[in-house]
Amino acid sequence: MMSDLSTSPKVLRDVMRRSAERYPDRKAIIANDVTLTYEQLDRRSKQVASFLRTLSFERGDRIAFLSRNRVDYFELLFGGAQLGVVMVPVNWRLAPSEIVGVLTDAQPKAIFAEESLLSELNIGNSLEGFMVILLGEDHDSWTKLIEVFPESELDVSVEGNDQMWQLYTSGTTGAPKGVMLSNSNFFSMAEGLADAWHFEPGCIVYVPYPVFHAVGTAWVVLTLLRGGTVIFRRGFDEEDFLRSVEEHGVSLTMMVPAVLNMVLNHKSINRFDLGSLKHIVYGAAPITQAVLADAIRKLPNCQFTHAYGLTEATGTVTTMQWHEHIPGTERMNSCGKPFPWVTMRIVDPNLMVDVGPRVAGEVWVKSPTVMHGYFGRPDETAEAIVEDCWLRTGDAGFVDEDGYLYLTDRVKDMVISGGENIYPAEVENVINDFPGVKEVAVIGIPHEIWGESVLAIIVRHSGVEIDPLEVVAFCRERLAHYKCPSRVEIRDESLPLNPTGKVMRRALKDPYWAGQKRLI
Repeated sequence: MMSDLSTSPKVLRDVMRRSAERYPDRKAIIANDVTLTYEQLDRRSKQVASFLRTLSFERGDRIAFLSRNRVDYFELLFGGAQLGVVMVPVNWRLAPSEIVGVLTDAQPKAIFAEESLLSELNIGNSLEGFMVILLGEDHDSWTKLIEVFPESELDVSVEGNDQMWQLYTSGTTGAPKGVMLSNSNFFSMAEGLADAWHFEPGCIVYVPYPVFHAVGTAWVVLTLLRGGTVIFRRGFDEEDFLRSVEEHGVSLTMMVPAVLNMVLNHKSINRFDLGSLKHIVYGAAPITQAVLADAIRKLPNCQFTHAYGLTEATGTVTTMQWHEHIPGTERMNSCGKPFPWVTMRIVDPNLMVDVGPRVAGEVWVKSPTVMHGYFGRPDETAEAIVEDCWLRTGDAGFVDEDGYLYLTDRVKDMVISGGENIYPAEVENVINDFPGVKEVAVIGIPHEIWGESVLAIIVRHSGVEIDPLEVVAFCRERLAHYKCPSRVEIRDESLPLNPTGKVMRRALKDPYWAGQKRLI
């Protein structure tokens, strides 16, 4: 199905306005504790806009959302969109000090926070000076807060270049940076992405991804754009997914290959009718021959689409459609080709010149989806977006003779474990404070389920004993658990250094990745 771009929304506010007019009684979102029709979601969003107006919110102000997945987020998102307010969903899985750092950097006018989560994180005292609006345990408490406000349309001019999102992602220094994404960044690709990824009219889409990731918000918006229904969850659970496919007729979802493999091997998979499931988009890693063969056998009605992207490009760069998969060939390791709205180059990062087919270099992209920059960080923005608006992704790879992209490593040494980005420098900074540590290097090593796991290699001071379990516990007190090493090796010999004194991570990684086709 190809969309009519002449009538497509250009700003987030218009998605709900258009869809509510077309499908007022259709179910928009089905969550564990509440189901909302398009008319109800539109009405509640208008009430939220009136509520925000009483708090003196204006175009360009920021809302921080600190909560696990809940429907309230989308009422806030669409309500704020009526005023041109910027949504800043915060990764609640970060360590408390990291969360406070993000909130301080974002400068939100108000923080909407899940009360129980604030208590768990024990950061209430650190939020003095912020306007904090507590969200109760269920949707009813939120409804009681906003239902007293009128459902009026607010006459605020919102333009395509106005910021819509601010998503936080770390860099080589480990300091989270706010990626500024506009309405135009998203809607320049929305209809094309919906077509490519089979968001068909009336689709039923399973969305368990946290809203602080681009996919957690984007997939809901794309579904609503096409008049579909979102099965929205607090997190991913294999049995809930299988049950939801049968109960609701789920037609589309996204998974990392490791999670797909867990679903395929779940003990209950044969108990459910999965015939409605037509499309799965997978990302973060290529699909293995074994997993693909198992998927074809157990999900015979389903097609698979590969995706690669990064937050700074509004989440998408390349895709490989089902008909492009050629089992048993090199193609299965590819991320596909750039979307029509993306121009891609492979650049020698030292000579800054383009390289030819099958020569590895840094992946650069130019697209209307490229971020406006990092919030409050002009120097780092200038490093990422270079002359003529090219975005340096920090990923290394090559293209074959047919233009298919193959990722080989990360220029920035990032580790991806279970779809989560982990930056070695951030973990190393913590471990350096552990008593007895002389040197430390953090690398990603292969993991059969999560793709990669974190290994910390520590060189100890002479005569000092270091307990690896104590190092892990030390990290867990200071970092989100998913960033902490799952394995610690203690060594006496110094780490290998290049002539400029930098740790040669490749020399450390090679023994663990021997025989692997990808180094990520």
